[in-house]
Amino acid sequence: MTTRTRNHPAADHRPGPAPITVPLSRPSLSAVERSYVHSALDDGWISGTGGIVTRFEDALSRRIGRTHTIAVANGTMALELALRGLGIGPGDEVVVPAFTFAAPATTVLAVGAVPVLADVDPDTWTLSLHAVRACLTPRTRAVIAVDVLGHPADYDGLRDLGVPVIQDAAEAHGARYRGSPVGGQADVSVFSFHANKAISTGEGGSVSTNSSELADHMRLLANHGMSPQQPYVHEVVGRNFRMTNLTAALGLGQLDRWDELIEARNDVARRYHQRLDPAAYAPRPVAPWATYSCWLHTVTTSPERRPAVLAHLRARGIDARAVWPPLHEQPVLARPGTDCPVARDIARRAFWLPTYAGMPDTDIELVAAALAEATVRK
Repeated sequence: MTTRTRNHPAADHRPGPAPITVPLSRPSLSAVERSYVHSALDDGWISGTGGIVTRFEDALSRRIGRTHTIAVANGTMALELALRGLGIGPGDEVVVPAFTFAAPATTVLAVGAVPVLADVDPDTWTLSLHAVRACLTPRTRAVIAVDVLGHPADYDGLRDLGVPVIQDAAEAHGARYRGSPVGGQADVSVFSFHANKAISTGEGGSVSTNSSELADHMRLLANHGMSPQQPYVHEVVGRNFRMTNLTAALGLGQLDRWDELIEARNDVARRYHQRLDPAAYAPRPVAPWATYSCWLHTVTTSPERRPAVLAHLRARGIDARAVWPPLHEQPVLARPGTDCPVARDIARRAFWLPTYAGMPDTDIELVAAALAEATVRK
């Protein structure tokens, strides 16, 4: 992120925001990714039907222990494809956690269904089973469980509810649920490969399942509803959800480096833990049955202090940010009578610190020093 110079002649005499010297995130790209991308360019097949897409899908399936994966253009489309694949549409209800990025809930709206917001567990920040049970009605068709900020939801409990579960693992590459790789716990699982994720293709996403029937249906929907046996014969109303061959080439390189990239972010989290005072900046909780994988290192402080802390970090050129508002306070999702107090409390206390593979100690020291200064200034 860079600052832009204003054109107004008096602008040079007014104080402006400090230039960002420590970004919130940045991708880690190497010669491995370049080699795959150059291969795709040399091949000349750069659309969404190239062979590298299939290689990417197969490699991701092996990584997370799934039978079928469909690569798509972004994580939001992955959610939409999962919902449409399960036949969810107008009149249906889908339970969504109140603490997450907006996409799971707004995608439910996009298919004509109703997102029902459930509170989260204070010990995991993921869906509260008690809250989900209270939301279930005869119209409930699915639950979207978000592995929020790299921590898996309680899938054993969610599966016992008797409704299909969609696993949104967008932020949880490399996490594990009771020893198994995240991405293989629900009826359908989705990933995002946005530029700020641990495994990135710039944009991009995926949908995975062990059901051959569901996978075939989602592939049909993702390719304009066009019959794989009869080109230009459209069996259902579909759309173009496809990932491009160039995007998949970048993704293949990232999958080759999966362990390296996940460990690099987790190492950033460990170095923050060593330097920060937990009494002033408590890290997010982690359940004993979960192996957390760091997406963006997240800490909490009091709601009263957070604005001043963030302002101090920004003044030092550090791109730290408050987490998302709770979904029940989003204008597009607000419904009378909905209250999710745990989600609201987390959203008012938590904030992200710069986190990316290869982050140097000098930058971590700069962030830690600025946080210590903010503590003294309270």
